[in-house]
Amino acid sequence: MELVTARLLANTRTKKRPDNLVDIARDIRSLESCLGSLRAVSELVGISVDMLNRFLSVESLTSEVKKLVEERKIDLINTVYYLRGFDAEAQRVIAAEVVADRLSGGDIRVLAPLHRSLPDVSVAELVSRVQTSRDRKVYVAYFHVSSNREGIHALKERFTEAVGADNIVALSVEDELGILKLTPPGLKKLRQAARQRKMSLRRFVDSLVAQSGVSR
Repeated sequence: MELVTARLLANTRTKKRPDNLVDIARDIRSLESCLGSLRAVSELVGISVDMLNRFLSVESLTSEVKKLVEERKIDLINTVYYLRGFDAEAQRVIAAEVVADRLSGGDIRVLAPLHRSLPDVSVAELVSRVQTSRDRKVYVAYFHVSSNREGIHALKERFTEAVGADNIVALSVEDELGILKLTPPGLKKLRQAARQRKMSLRRFVDSLVAQSGVSR
């Protein structure tokens, strides 16, 4: 147990970890088995239970993606943590982009709620949209649109009231997908409006969509 404890400390007290995240998760589970709980492990090594669970999120990856982690082709804890919530096919697509250095942990964090909001859009398409909006430094929000297309005008008015017309790059509809593009100052104003209403940015956007009558 002393050797495992020393190894875990060496892997969690520095940014230059000697071991991969799969091996670290194994050490955490080994100590948990010896001590009886993650809380006991937390007290032993001085790491919060929440952080230990982040390391353990590697257990939720597919064997294919886990192998990339073992090879340290994917080696950032946040990347693994955000990947855990995707199904096997989505993990495969996203992992390939991460290994190719075309997608970051921050991008995956954006991708997760987007994927939940648009389950009918392929992950590959969502990845492309996230990459495009990032490269253009334009904030992009996606939302479902029903057959009530007349509400798009009302929706644009609501977004204009929130951020100003000059900060709306585009507002368009493709099939049943609404797409809003804002400038960085527009995003700042949208965040401020959301905070004033004590809402998350996603929830605030969804509320504007719902109020305009275009959501399904």
